[in-house]
Formats: sequence, C-alpha cells, structure tokens
Amino acid sequence: MAKRSLWLGAVPVAAVLIALMLRAVTVHSVNAQPLIYRATASVNDLDMVEGLAPPGRVVELWARQRNFIEGSDDAADPFTWCGWKNKGKAIRLAVTQADAGGMWRLTDLRRSGNTIMIFPPGPGADRCRGGVYTELLPRVCDAEGVNCTSWKAPQLNWLNVRKTTPIVAVVTGSVDDAEQASAAVADGPNDGPEPSDVVDVDENGVDTTAPGYSVGQRVTWRCGQGGTSVCPSITVHDASTAVQADPEYPFVLGTIQAHRAGGSFVAAAAINRGQPIGFAVNVNVRFRGRLDVNLGCDRPRFFDFF
Repeated sequence: MAKRSLWLGAVPVAAVLIALMLRAVTVHSVNAQPLIYRATASVNDLDMVEGLAPPGRVVELWARQRNFIEGSDDAADPFTWCGWKNKGKAIRLAVTQADAGGMWRLTDLRRSGNTIMIFPPGPGADRCRGGVYTELLPRVCDAEGVNCTSWKAPQLNWLNVRKTTPIVAVVTGSVDDAEQASAAVADGPNDGPEPSDVVDVDENGVDTTAPGYSVGQRVTWRCGQGGTSVCPSITVHDASTAVQADPEYPFVLGTIQAHRAGGSFVAAAAINRGQPIGFAVNVNVRFRGRLDVNLGCDRPRFFDFF
C-alpha cells in the first residue's frame, strides 16, 4: 500500500512538471506573429531591427512609407496624410531566422539593396517633405514566402511638433492599436558633450499591456489637460562655446514609435529651430518598444539619440 500511495502521489507531480515543460517551450506559439522591440537608425537611415518570433522560424522584414504634414486633431492646424510611396506596396528589406530563444536580428540594413530613410531631410513648413511615416512589417514563414503570417501596424492618428514659446518645443500625437507606444522631441543628441540643466531630448512612453490600461487602447500625448500622457517638451538651446561645440540638429524633431505583434511604425516630423547653431549633426537613434527585453548595454530609454 505504501508503494501504491507513493506512485499515485507522483502522478500529479509528474503532470505538473510536464505542463511546466510544455509551457516553457511554447512561450512563443508556432503561429505567433513576430514583435519588434528594438531598432537603430544611423545617419537618418534604418540600420538594424531586432525582435522576437517563434524559435527556428524564418522571419521576413518588409516596409512601406508615406509622407505627412504634421499637425493636430484641431481644425486650425490639421494633420494631413500625403501619398504612399510605391503606391502603398510593401518592399522586402531582409530575411533571417529566429534562434533557439526566439530572438532575431537584421543588421547593416543601410548597405542592403533597399535603403529606408526614416527621418525627414529638413523642416517641412506645412509641406509633405517635413514628415516621414515608416511601417516596419515583420512576418514569420515556414520558408521564404511560404505559409507566412499576416502583418498589421498600429495606427497613427496624428503627430504635431510645435513651439509653445520661442525657445520651448513640444510634440503631441495620438495612436491606436499599439501594445507599446512612445513620443519624443529632440533638438540634438542626448545632452551634448557635458551634462547640463538643458536637455536635448524628452520622451514619454506607454505600455498598454500593463495594469490600468486596455491592450491597444488609444494613446494620446497632450500638453495641459486631457490625453493619456503628458507631451514631451524641451528647451531649444545650443550650448556651444568659443572652445567647445555642442552637437545639435539643424531642426527640431518630433517622433512617435508604436509596436504590436505583427507590425510597428516610426513617424517623424521636423520644424525650424528658429535660431542659428554652431555644429550640426545627423540623426542617429536607438528605438525601443520594450525596455524589459535584452536591454544589454542600451540605456533604458524609448529613444536614445546619440
């Protein structure tokens, strides 16, 4: 009887162990859509993308772009879409395979056959050239082009970059259907060469999968009352001196990124600084949708302008 009791007691224990093992190997379902959690732009162009997918599956990264005129949901300064590039047809950027841990990475994209510029070349002055919207569309397949998942990016409702005073710039905007979304405004890389009270970058992010939110709910950044989050703001300032240059952008840049399983987007718009600068630099930035995955040596920021 003692042996029988021991054997029967082991059955539920074994069942629990098997269930835990099955759960451990199915963290990413075979049919799960891939998720982008990190990307890098170098000299204004997309250069690296990193994400999660079912282990061992082929991952294809596609993209499509359009311009926009930055503005708000206010009729006095309306946000306006411009036409799609390539008639709205996505182009494939690269292909890779998720490793045993479900991580995939695509690097050196600036030297690939299809280069994607994700930041505007300069201020738009209410023209289409001032805003660039880029969808990054990953999908997993059994083989290249075979039995692939569908993609869907979050929705950008509007993005507005403006000055509230001659020296203070803000970014406001709104997105739907994002698991993670964040907004930033910058007039240069993070803080220049020396720490100071005047910062070059401000950001605010929301994870709609966290308690207190509804997954994919509308996220809005507003100044003052209303909205889901406070609008990021900076003092537009060049700290260059006679002996040391402070790297600055030749414009003020407002950016929103949003991510969900199956697609992401980066939207960026530029406005005039309104003042001369001593040393202009290109835009280099690390984007992060999630700060809790493979942080490594990255700063825990949604936008790391460097």
